[in-house]
Amino acid sequence: MSQVFNIQSELTRNTYNQVVKQVSSAIAAGATTIDLTNVARVDSCAVALWVEINRLNSTIKWVNLPTQMETIADLVGVDIP
Repeated sequence: MSQVFNIQSELTRNTYNQVVKQVSSAIAAGATTIDLTNVARVDSCAVALWVEINRLNSTIKWVNLPTQMETIADLVGVDIP
């Protein structure tokens, strides 16, 4: 059974550092899935977060990615499965 960490609110340059700390703490506590269902707004920092976390732990599963995040990833050439 996987532990799910839900990112709340937005994932932008204004919240990036805070979200990185939250996600890192959640992973250290055993989270195996990051859920973005409740993310209201993203910018390129969302893709940066995905890249950073996957460098640290490639087994983390990401679910419910916002369409905006997928579009940004496509534009910058990052393949988010």
